[in-house]
Amino acid sequence: MKLQNIGIFAAPALAILFAISCSSPTPTKEAEKKSEVAPEPVTGLTGLYRCYGPSRIWAQDIQVLRVQNLAIKSRVAPPGKAYAWQVTFVSPSKNRIKHCTYSVVKEDGLFEGVYNPNDEAYSGPSKLAQPFIIQAVKKDTDEIYKVALENSKDYASKNPDAPITMLLELTDRNAEVAWRVIWGTSVGSSAYSVFVDATNGRYLKKAF
Repeated sequence: MKLQNIGIFAAPALAILFAISCSSPTPTKEAEKKSEVAPEPVTGLTGLYRCYGPSRIWAQDIQVLRVQNLAIKSRVAPPGKAYAWQVTFVSPSKNRIKHCTYSVVKEDGLFEGVYNPNDEAYSGPSKLAQPFIIQAVKKDTDEIYKVALENSKDYASKNPDAPITMLLELTDRNAEVAWRVIWGTSVGSSAYSVFVDATNGRYLKKAF
């Protein structure tokens, strides 16, 4: 009789446990859901600092030479952000140069995350490219774009579909480290671009 009573109570308990196990998502399904989350584009300072840490292992005295967003064919990022950034560093002590990329996607030949390939010979600073310390870059690209747009309303309204390229550099064109906001895919192919101070976000001038 006692064994029969145990069987009577055990059956509902097993049914409840089975129902719970079926209704609870498995770790595999949770992982699949996380992997389905669409990657978000990031700002220029994010790309710069993601590359800066690993690159300092290569050389403690690294300086920034250039930062630029990279276009991804299948994705369109809002102006001031990108799915991938390329950062170029130089080491004065080594007299070497290194091109680092940070990408949130694995597309168009890019690796996801930080890609820090071998360094190359560096010919030294020039009028078109002078290295600078990372501390000079205080304003991020989303804010820089807003300043550029505010001072380029006429051109922007006439070219609403033009891609925006962000280029951080120090050249003989400006005494300050500046973001060059380009309406187009490159300096050479664009008819319009402006400079914005990378330290304080002040509008500097039109490039053309």
